[in-house]
Amino acid sequence: MSNSELARRVGFHRHTLIRWRRGEIVRPDCDKIRACLPHLQLGAEEANALLMAAGCAYRQRLETSLSNADGSEVPDEALSPFVVGPPITDPRQFCGREAALQRIFKLWRRFPLQNIAVTGTRRSGKSSLLHYLKNTVRLQVSPHHQVVLVDFKEARMRQQNSLLLHLMEALSLPRISECSLVVFEELISHHGLQKPTLILMDDIEYGLDSPDLDQEFWWGLRSIQHNYAQGKLGFLLTSRQSPAKLALEKGKPSPFFNVFGYQVVLEKFTEEEALSLIKRSPIPFAPADVAWILHHSNGEPAILQHLCEMRMQTLEEGADSDDVSWYERAEELLATL
Repeated sequence: MSNSELARRVGFHRHTLIRWRRGEIVRPDCDKIRACLPHLQLGAEEANALLMAAGCAYRQRLETSLSNADGSEVPDEALSPFVVGPPITDPRQFCGREAALQRIFKLWRRFPLQNIAVTGTRRSGKSSLLHYLKNTVRLQVSPHHQVVLVDFKEARMRQQNSLLLHLMEALSLPRISECSLVVFEELISHHGLQKPTLILMDDIEYGLDSPDLDQEFWWGLRSIQHNYAQGKLGFLLTSRQSPAKLALEKGKPSPFFNVFGYQVVLEKFTEEEALSLIKRSPIPFAPADVAWILHHSNGEPAILQHLCEMRMQTLEEGADSDDVSWYERAEELLATL
């Protein structure tokens, strides 16, 4: 179906649809996305992926439901509007970072796949961004791409054997019980990559601290990308500073860390991004509360989530919308963050 025909059927401008398909609008209007579903003839899983990537809540039950780790369904009403503490793993709860996402998606629509370093201070949302990318790349970039997440906070990801076995399984390479860097290189050189592959490595600091992931290991990754991937392998790392500088400080300088030509810095939320999150509260905040939260969060995503969650709880417990007694408790909380 052409863009013009789909736009005519759902009742919005053709250029709006074209801009969304090009990735110029990272998270489009959810009502417009839902209006497209009946005309796209998608299966339940594909429709699920479309809604998830767009960051849209489900207003209709789909055959394939988003599930949590223990397999139980997670309907919209069970999702908290604010996430305090752990990274955001559900795309429906992700907020902001439109410019960063658009830049990353554009870089990965062309070959060779580019390496990207995402840097930011602690609790700036680096891990949440990686989870959002993991869940949306196949829709925003190409359904033919495969994405592998490596979280170096996991002990097994800091052991060379288990890390390589994890990559082998994700890349559909022959299964073996033990794997060394030499064997991994041989398998890649022989079988190649079946699909364009993006490897997302979270908290590279932890990986560099591991004695098992030595300098030779990082040199090997560079060699694999350069010699055997034919432009179909890209890496994205997160860290608090430049990967090359960090590797040098850790005593593991490598050409691998010098090929991250694109850097995305996660700054503080803009006021527009902060307001977008604040508006997710099921009970609207009073203008005075909104102004107070904006001022005291200073655009820090984690602090913003904390304050919004606290205010929402006080309202759900029956506090009046003009009650400002919660400010004192919020200030005590801020002193601990």
